[in-house]
Amino acid sequence: MVGRTLRWSKRAENSLAKILAYYRDRNESSEYSDKLSREISNALERVVANPYMGHQQGKGDFRFVIVYPFQVFYRVTKKEIRVSLVWDARRNPDTLKLTR
Repeated sequence: MVGRTLRWSKRAENSLAKILAYYRDRNESSEYSDKLSREISNALERVVANPYMGHQQGKGDFRFVIVYPFQVFYRVTKKEIRVSLVWDARRNPDTLKLTR
């Protein structure tokens, strides 16, 4: 089986960038942001190796992996794994909007 390409949506890139910037500013250090970025990268490497390992989100085609306290939402297609959003799971789930 041919491996799938990992691709980030602009929304996912922006959400991760905001999260990392928030922790850099709050902590006045990039240590936690760097650690979080590595943990998300490691989780997504595992997803590339096993695309259906993530929890299914409702009845749709989105899945997610947990990098506490965040959920990394993605979709699997024949050619790629598309990261859709990095979401702080402590937020109100009623405000979660997943789009293709």
